Amino acid sequence: MSVYKRKFGTGPKWCVYITFPNGKRYRRVVGTKKQAEEVHRKLKNELVEGRWDLWENEDVPFSDLAIEYMEYSKANKAASTSAINKYRIEAHLLPYFGDTFLSQITPQMVDGYKAMRIREGVSPNTVNRELSNLSHMLRMAVRWRYVDKNVVSSVDKMKVPERTHRFLNQEELRLLVEASRESYIYPIIVTALHTGMRKSELLNLKWSDIDFDRATVMVQAKEDWHTKNYKSRTIQLTPMLYGVLGEQKKLQAELGVQREYIFTYKGAQLRSGIDASLRKVVKAAGLKKVTLHTLRHTFASQLVMAGVPLREVQELMGHKSFETTLQYAHLSEDHVKKQVLKLPFANG
Repeated sequence: MSVYKRKFGTGPKWCVYITFPNGKRYRRVVGTKKQAEEVHRKLKNELVEGRWDLWENEDVPFSDLAIEYMEYSKANKAASTSAINKYRIEAHLLPYFGDTFLSQITPQMVDGYKAMRIREGVSPNTVNRELSNLSHMLRMAVRWRYVDKNVVSSVDKMKVPERTHRFLNQEELRLLVEASRESYIYPIIVTALHTGMRKSELLNLKWSDIDFDRATVMVQAKEDWHTKNYKSRTIQLTPMLYGVLGEQKKLQAELGVQREYIFTYKGAQLRSGIDASLRKVVKAAGLKKVTLHTLRHTFASQLVMAGVPLREVQELMGHKSFETTLQYAHLSEDHVKKQVLKLPFANG
């Protein structure tokens, strides 16, 4: 049982927190410190007298759930994900649901939120992401026994047009690689194209992750960083990537400074500036709309068109869900269709 102060979207507030004898938790946001201490004393007395069940069955307002969920998110999710969750909650979900009791949140109310956000000019994709955030909050509320069901599960998401991801063809790949040869991001571009790594995975790559004897690279968690799905994966180094990384290691050795990270700037781990440098290279290559994530899509797309099974592509990409990998399925189908045209008698 405790009384504490928390920063909230509308300013700092005092809170009372208690865990009941049966394991259920109760949290109340109170205006002032004095009010919080009064509630705290009342709870302590009623616990001693065995009358805590009256508090246990009290409804929980959405604003209280928001505080607890943001604490949960900060402790259990990646810092970037937690920050996004906090922004969505404080900027959009809290102003709408406010102090509404969880038991009073209905599917109709959630539909009203959807309609409001669309009127504000927000894209359906953004609304769907906010609904996913809200849904997970209410799933946690069910787990914490604040409510019996997650009402968002019965609300339809917004329909969005199917997107096809940009990936580079062989000629575009050649132009990009040639234009980047004199740039410090050349090794990063080659690594991205030959491994499909995410940006954060590239920037956190260490020499200890490279096994030159086995020609492999291990994408794995570090003390201060982890992969998106917390899982490690091993990728074979292609001959070209093996050579590029070997040159990178040799260059660092010639500079006379032992470096832990593979991609560095002035001896320190490279953290920013890549996107701007890549835009310059892309412009020099005469290309448009190419990001580091485009290179990741290119890796997956070229594998699929080369006949690599989707399940193996999933493993190489580090996709948690096979559904994510299925976005490349049409490339396999198109490629197979084109192979039929190579039949000697295809044209009659």
